[in-house]
Amino acid sequence: MFKYFIPCLFLLMSCKDGYKADYEVKAELELIDTLQMRVQTIRTWLDYMPLEEIQERKDIIKHNYEFCDSRYREKNLIVDLETAQLMDEYKSYGKLYGKAIDSFKPIVMEIEELLIQLKTLKESAHSKDYEKETFLTYFRKEKEDVTLLYTLADKILKPLKETDLAYERAQKKVEDICESLKDE
Repeated sequence: MFKYFIPCLFLLMSCKDGYKADYEVKAELELIDTLQMRVQTIRTWLDYMPLEEIQERKDIIKHNYEFCDSRYREKNLIVDLETAQLMDEYKSYGKLYGKAIDSFKPIVMEIEELLIQLKTLKESAHSKDYEKETFLTYFRKEKEDVTLLYTLADKILKPLKETDLAYERAQKKVEDICESLKDE
């Protein structure tokens, strides 16, 4: 009986290390998955409205705003409070779209870079290329980069989606004003 005890003990000890390694790999992969989910959220904000549509909306806003402004000035019309507020809101959408245009390509490039880095880190976690502390150092760096990008996208891209319906309502009202100013 004793002759089987020592080999069984070695077997149990090796299994324990295997479970520990599997647990660490699983934990590391879960950490990476949380970052990848954040990057995918940013991607959904990017996919919501293509760059061409953002540019088109910005151009339309600029054209309509300038048209209304010039017509009111030409005809010496007094702008009522409701129209002034509408035009201010409308102009703010133009600024929002302008910021999105300026940031769109850098955000896309940063996402692509982060996805490659996260994929590499995930492969390294699978193969246990790094010690735990080394992995955590790389993970913290990637987490910082993802967080910075998420914060930027939250400020720039997320509002495009959140204000889409309000923009469409304002657009309709401004187009009606433009039509009425053409007729006068």
